[in-house]
Amino acid sequence: METHDPGVPEPAEGPPDGVLSGPQKLAATIMLAIGLMAIGGVAVVSAASPDPSASAAPSASSGSGSPGGSGGTSNANCPNM
Repeated sequence: METHDPGVPEPAEGPPDGVLSGPQKLAATIMLAIGLMAIGGVAVVSAASPDPSASAAPSASSGSGSPGGSGGTSNANCPNM
């Protein structure tokens, strides 16, 4: 007859709950990598979009009249004038 020592826990059967095994961990890692690359790709395309309406910055060419608002000549060194 085998005696059981109450101070020694019995060995566990398999991995504890919530831990992924080898193939499951590999599949989860691959899916995570694909998801992160997809999100990164969307961010790159969104940042490189030539659509001006997607920009939150105001347009420099909007408005009517002369730049500076005075209507006269300016002494500023502007290469665009």
